[in-house]
Amino acid sequence: MIDALGVYLPEVQADPTRFTDLRSLRGGEGFRGKLGNLTIIQGTGGVYLKGSLPRFLTGSNVLTGTRRGFLEALAKLETDTGLSLRKGRVYQLEIAATVPVLEAPRRYLETWGPLPRWRKDTFGNGQTVQYVTGSRTFKGYDKGAESAPVGLPCPLEGRNALRLELTIKHGMKRLYGRFLSPWELAEPDHYTAAVLHWKRAYFAIPKGREVFMRIDGLTPKRAERALAALGLQALGLDHWDATIRDAQASGALNKSNAGRLRELARDLIQDSRICEPDTLTAELDTKVRVLAPFAR
Repeated sequence: MIDALGVYLPEVQADPTRFTDLRSLRGGEGFRGKLGNLTIIQGTGGVYLKGSLPRFLTGSNVLTGTRRGFLEALAKLETDTGLSLRKGRVYQLEIAATVPVLEAPRRYLETWGPLPRWRKDTFGNGQTVQYVTGSRTFKGYDKGAESAPVGLPCPLEGRNALRLELTIKHGMKRLYGRFLSPWELAEPDHYTAAVLHWKRAYFAIPKGREVFMRIDGLTPKRAERALAALGLQALGLDHWDATIRDAQASGALNKSNAGRLRELARDLIQDSRICEPDTLTAELDTKVRVLAPFAR
């Protein structure tokens, strides 16, 4: 599950002969180079390493990584660089999984709605959706489309594959209470915590819901909410959010009322008495939950 790392090794001097594509830093104090897909920067205060460890270990990060593979990649990294990671500080982290799905990934991404305090962006004619805050990015995209024309490896060959990635750009010390070394991050409790951060980010996203109106327990209030949810579903969460933004920009809505309208929409689609996950969302939610063994 843990894919890419950004690691700082303080007060360390790397051997430049171990790296390729060497370039001197501006001012001549240090260098930038490559080790396979990894980037290394030697500065005056130490070394920065950054990149995907599954890709470094196997040449590809298409398949979902495991803790065992993460440990193997760390050992290879120490051997190939000649550097110890024991006193390193992980300052950036990416947790990711490639989920085989029954339909085209775009269909799942089309159901994703706006997320409070995150900016939502859509790219590639709907093949990529990402949510961005100051410290994190969560992205879903069509891994098969990214892998074309080479194609997906076995056991994903010929299947639809949706990649789900959480990038923690900074704030690692706040998440864990202190900076962790890569080897500490590989410990079961810390590795599991990283996967749980990823899962929480995924499940926070509003996704496709189906509205139902059952006879048992039906009241005028519940019927009113179900009808409102049907209207919201027909309009679309993104359209509703854009309408609120436009109304704020024109001065027709103040910040308080805009917040209340957004909260109303969230409350309606999360009400299990009138809504349930649609088929695509139910499938993907189940598969994300099944990925728990990768945390061990």
